[in-house]
Amino acid sequence: MARNVLFILADQFRADCLGVAGNEVVQTPNLDQLAREGALFRNCFNQAAPCGPSRACIYTSRYLCSTRSINNQTPLRDAEENYGYALQQAGYDPGLIGYNDYTVDPAVLPPGDRRLRELDYANVLPGFERVYYHEYDSVEYFAWLKEQGYPDELLNHAAIHSPNVPEEGPGEHLPCHFPAHYKAEHSECRFVTDKAREYIRTRGENDNEKGWVLSLNYIKPHPPNINCEPYSEMYDSADMPTAARQPEELDHPHPFVRAAIGEGQHKDEQHLRDFMACYYGMISELDDNLGLVFDELKRTGQWDNTLIVFSADHGEYLGDHYMVGKGNLFDGAMHTPCIVRDPGAVPGQTHDGFVEAIDLAPTVLEWLGVEVPGRFQGKSLMGAVRGDEDHALRTEIHYEFDYRSAARQLDPETDMDQHLLWVVRDAEYKYVHFADERVPPLLFDLKSDPGEFENLADRPEHAATALAYCQRLLRWRMRHEDQRMESWSAQFRYG
Repeated sequence: MARNVLFILADQFRADCLGVAGNEVVQTPNLDQLAREGALFRNCFNQAAPCGPSRACIYTSRYLCSTRSINNQTPLRDAEENYGYALQQAGYDPGLIGYNDYTVDPAVLPPGDRRLRELDYANVLPGFERVYYHEYDSVEYFAWLKEQGYPDELLNHAAIHSPNVPEEGPGEHLPCHFPAHYKAEHSECRFVTDKAREYIRTRGENDNEKGWVLSLNYIKPHPPNINCEPYSEMYDSADMPTAARQPEELDHPHPFVRAAIGEGQHKDEQHLRDFMACYYGMISELDDNLGLVFDELKRTGQWDNTLIVFSADHGEYLGDHYMVGKGNLFDGAMHTPCIVRDPGAVPGQTHDGFVEAIDLAPTVLEWLGVEVPGRFQGKSLMGAVRGDEDHALRTEIHYEFDYRSAARQLDPETDMDQHLLWVVRDAEYKYVHFADERVPPLLFDLKSDPGEFENLADRPEHAATALAYCQRLLRWRMRHEDQRMESWSAQFRYG
């Protein structure tokens, strides 16, 4: 029987925004059921931010210190070393719906290519078929909306993603409190879903003995923060959880954290709750659309021979530490959902060991019986998914954040290479080290301080702990930094 893979990446999806993860407010029945039929990994963390660097790590199964694609629109060298290309070489024809956020290495572009003159990451990684490219919207989407009778003034990016705020203004609310101009069946999320359903239906009819692989990428719940009905009214702002933040953080003693928080986002409690309610609505819209995708698999008889992987490129602060968005170092932006459903494995598994996003690509390759490329740094999760008691998950995770772009905006003359931080986190502590010698390290005791408020790095009684974690970071970097040429030459020296 053919074996298929549906690899789903959401964008900016927090790990705790699933009912199955313990969230009692958000409604995610389809993802919850997927987890009950598969394996839920509670402690999955991304390796970089923002979107482009994180996806480079996910698809190539390599850390940021190896890919060196440090920011959005930063070219990715050796881009063919991704799981899609490995599958293509093995005889598969993997497809992509959505986006990679990938910028082509200028060294491989022909003379005269426009991408030599401008930054562009609307590209598809080598190995993947460009089935339908769509990040926030697309030319095809706008043409389809026109066919549905939408007026020309709505058929552009700014207009279609703007909420329908009353003429008298938003009042006490944020604009995202108000609904979109489009119906749920005409949302960009539904349009992407319908493309995925068509792909599943068509590939199922073709009866390819190797099966199909689809990378399905949704922008939800990434900004622009907007919901159509009924999602705009699904959540009452009064029911939103409390963000992990303390007023004294607005004048944080640590220079990096103080700069990251700045003036603080959504200090107004009503605004924060509006923002949260909108975010939850976007998650529920995504969940409903995934339900349609899953139904298509079942309707076409492919549910029982399809591996489904669901995760995200990074999380969302959602008001934690007076921040929104992603990046830097706190758990809200690093912790991502991870569900793997193998139709042949024991359902209803929950794993608390650590997982890194770079582990997803090797998982897909192992399930299909395709050799994992030598430069991949992730570890397949299939042993855990299949209930192998000898399969040990990670005991710690690593993460990097290169913030030189933000630093350059503040000081054009700054030393770019100073603006980098490394993170090591296990079940007990999180340690953060900065390349800038003027920025002291951070150490959080996660057992007693899960909100990550109290920095212990400068306290004498914690000096030994800080040193031990610093040494672990150094050893990790020594093992995983870019060794492209060394790996190539080693095959000749050592056979």
